Formats: sequence, structure tokens, C-alpha cells
Amino acid sequence: MPEYSDIEMTRKQLYEEIWSISVAGVAKKYNLTYAHLMKQIKEAGIPIPASGYWTKLNFNKPVTKLELPEPADEKVAISRTIPSTRKKKQQIITDENSGRSAKDAVVAESSPTLESSALQVEGQILFPSTTKKDEPSEVAQMIGPPETYEQFGRTYNIYDREILYNEVWLAPVTEIAKRYAVSDVAIRKICQSLDIPTPPVGYWAKLRADKPVTRIPLPISSKPTKKSGARTGTDFTPQIEKETLSFLNEEDRRVILSVATQIMLPGENAKMHSTIVAHRRAITEWKKKHKEQESRGYNRRSMDTTLFLADAVSEESLPRVLHILDALIKAMEPLECSLTNDLRFIVNGETVSVSVTEAQDEIKHIPTKEENLQLLQYEEDKRRNTWASKPKIRKHDYVYNGRITVSVYSAKSFRDCKSYVIEERLGDLMIAFYEASDILRQEREAREEAERKRKEEERRKEEYRQRFNEEVDQTLMLENLSEDYDIACKMRRYIAAVEVSGNFNPKTIEWISWAKAKADWYDPTIAREDELFGRRNHKKNADQKKLERNRYKWW
Repeated sequence: MPEYSDIEMTRKQLYEEIWSISVAGVAKKYNLTYAHLMKQIKEAGIPIPASGYWTKLNFNKPVTKLELPEPADEKVAISRTIPSTRKKKQQIITDENSGRSAKDAVVAESSPTLESSALQVEGQILFPSTTKKDEPSEVAQMIGPPETYEQFGRTYNIYDREILYNEVWLAPVTEIAKRYAVSDVAIRKICQSLDIPTPPVGYWAKLRADKPVTRIPLPISSKPTKKSGARTGTDFTPQIEKETLSFLNEEDRRVILSVATQIMLPGENAKMHSTIVAHRRAITEWKKKHKEQESRGYNRRSMDTTLFLADAVSEESLPRVLHILDALIKAMEPLECSLTNDLRFIVNGETVSVSVTEAQDEIKHIPTKEENLQLLQYEEDKRRNTWASKPKIRKHDYVYNGRITVSVYSAKSFRDCKSYVIEERLGDLMIAFYEASDILRQEREAREEAERKRKEEERRKEEYRQRFNEEVDQTLMLENLSEDYDIACKMRRYIAAVEVSGNFNPKTIEWISWAKAKADWYDPTIAREDELFGRRNHKKNADQKKLERNRYKWW
């Protein structure tokens, strides 16, 4: 017989414990069964964390804590039960696995306790004893570290068939994968190669709900009992779901989600959006003109550009598609969205394109009267031994079947299926437009940033080119100035040598005066102006400022 004892506490105390260590944590703390405790919590009217609460809390995401309704100080009695069901459950498992070895039986006897230790937080079976990811789980502490060895600077795991079999039935594969520092896919492949059965889908959910489960016995196998594999360092981390419309501020996001949940398809007799009406008329004119061009033998390049929806859907499905687009634009126009003439949506300043296609069924082609005549003529020519080419008649026809697919900016698609039709997902379509607009915004900003960097690089290169050319000009100018200065210095040394000789006469004295004036004319530091030559342009090169005789010109 089970033993009973009551635990008394206020509703406030129980509420605080549930929201700090979870219902499963409270059950473990007071040695209660999870299902029995949940029943008593519901009877006491105490709110519990929603599914995913602990995962969001673990990744520092915003969570909502439900308020405890009054009276908070009311006493509640929680009955503590030492269940005998586990012994019954163990007896079932032992009876089914009676053909196993004694070692398996010992492990089976201890497995229910270890299994329960792997379920400490609702919706978070990966970290059994705590909501903190970095702390080791109770399963890892009970089983111990896996056997490994080092080779060529890498760590390798040794997978024992019996040990791994017991591990995958004690905790989820993702938890076991963490211990071996590999992915859960790698553990499943190892189990398959060692012929190890793994828990079926729903096994851990049933165990968490304290429902009876059956452990598949380890079969006799001729495969190896051990296998080694490298540690990849892969660790399981729950994927953080991206919040819908997270790029918007909270107020805009709330408004858009509210509109998306209330969007409805207008009635068949409702007046359509003016832009859609105009586009439908354009489609009618295009089809009429297209038929005329085909009858005149125009090739495809000569024909007018195909309009949106003109040849993507059948005549029967066109009104339906236009009604879908009409419902979307009417719901989004109050949110400052608009529609272009070619039925593209302008959302948050970005032009979002939409494509619509209709699926086709393949049916066997039934030859027309003209095709039958061609075949008869071909057979007649063959009978008369006359050369003839067999007419090319297609074997299949493709007809529209009414199943529509709508793609928003080639990023997200919605199609008719057995579960729903597109009209039932108008809200999701609307959200897809906003998400596509954010993708377009990011791509546009990336292009603009790339263009800005390109122009900045061109500006920098142009500045460098100008500075380089200026430096070249200044250097050449210095070279030209120094050459003129050298010429002036050479002249002065020669004049000094003439003066030292002492052979002076009036003509020599006059020459010395003239020569000094010419040296001053060459000297850029003096830059004397000559009566005939004017001022010398010292900055020019030798060829440009070379003295030449004034030749007689005929004209």
C-alpha cells in the first residue's frame, strides 16, 4: 500500500516555488509524482509557466509571469505519495525483457529512477537538474564520463554497445550527444551501426506524463560491440526562434499583427482596388493583342512584354488571384502601403514583388483532326516508298488545375494544399510582405554602403593621384631651378677666372659687366629681367626654355 503524508504551505509559497524551480522541480523536491502534483496545482488554481518559458528564460528572452489570483495566503495541502506504480512499470519491463542478460536486468531495474531524473523542467529535458546550460546534468553525473583516447592530437570516443544502449534509454539522444561532444545525428548513426534500438517518438513525453512506457530490449547481433569515433566538439544548443517582425518597434509590430489576424477576403461583388481593376483591363488588352500577333506569325522577341498574371494563371483562376491581392492591399493601405501599376507592393518604402503561378496536370494528348490527317498522309507516303518525315505530335498536354502558389520576393511561398488554401493564410502573406521589405531594406543599405565605399575609394585614389602629380611637378620644377642655378654658378666662376687673369681693356670690362648680367638672368634666386630675353621661366625644363635664334619668317 502507498504511504501518504501532507505538505502544508500557502498558495503564495507554492506559486513562488513553481515559478523558481518549475513544477517538475517541486515534484522532485518533495518526492511527488509529476502528474499527481499537476492535478493538485490545478485544483488550487495556481498558474504555471507556459510551454517554452524556461527555454526563453535560459536565453535571456522576455517572458511573461502570470499573476497569482487571490487569496494568496490560503493554505493548501499537497499529498506526498510514494508511488508503487514504478514497481509495476518495472515489473512490466522486466517481464518483457526476461530473455536478456543479468547485467541488462540490473540496468533495467535502475532505469526508471534515472529516467525520472532526466525530466526536471517542463519543455526543457536537455538540462535535467537545472535550467542553466553550463551545469552538468544528473544523467552525466550518474553514468560518468565516456571512455576516450588520444591519437594524432585528436580525441576519440569509444562507444560500448551495452553502455550506449543504456544511455539512450536513460536520457534523450541530444543529452547523450552532449556528453560525447558530438551531434545527435552522430549518436543515432552510431546506434544504427551497433544495432542499438532507440526510444520511439513520444517516449519521453509519455514518461514525463507518468504514463506506462515499454523499453525495447537490446537484440542479439553479430555486429561489433565497440566502435570509435572522433569528437567533433559539436554541442546541442536549442535554436532561438526569431521573433515575428522583430525589426519593427513594439507599437508598429502590435498594430501589424493585429491587422494580420483580422484580414478577410472581400465578397465577390465587392468593388476592387482601382489599380487592380486597371491591371485586369490591361491583361485583357494584352491577351487580345497577343493572339493577333501570334496569328500574324510574330516571333517571341517581337511580341510585347508579358504582363504580370497574363500567362501565369488560367482565366478561371485569375479572378481568385486578383481577389487575394485586393484583400491584401485593402488591409495594408491604412498602414501606409501602396500598389504599383504592375501590382507590386510598396511596404515601408521598399518595393516588394510578388509572383503567382498555377500548377498544371499532365494528361495524355488526344490528336486533333489535323494531326490525324498528317499521320495518315505520313503512312500513305511510307506505303508508296516515298520519303516523308513523321509529323511531330506531342504525347501529353498540360492543363491548369487551380492550385495556386504565391511567392513573396522569392523568399517565402504559400500554396494550396490539403491542409489549407491561400485565402486562409492572408495574414501570413501580409507578414511575409513586411519581412520581405526588411530583407530588401538590408540589401538596399548594403548596396548603398558598397556604393559609398566605392566612391570613397575613388575619391581617395583621385586625391592620391592629384597629390602625386603635384609632387612630380614640384620635383621637376626644383630640378629645373637647380639646373639654371648651376648654369649661373658656372658662369660666375668663369667670370671670376677672367677677372683674375688681369688682362683688362675697355672691351673686356664691358664684357664682364654683360656676363654678370647674364649670370643674374640665369640665376633663379635673382631672376633678373633681360632687355632682349625678358624674364627666364626657370620652372620649365631645358628644352622648353632653350635659347634659339630668331629666324627670318616668310609670310
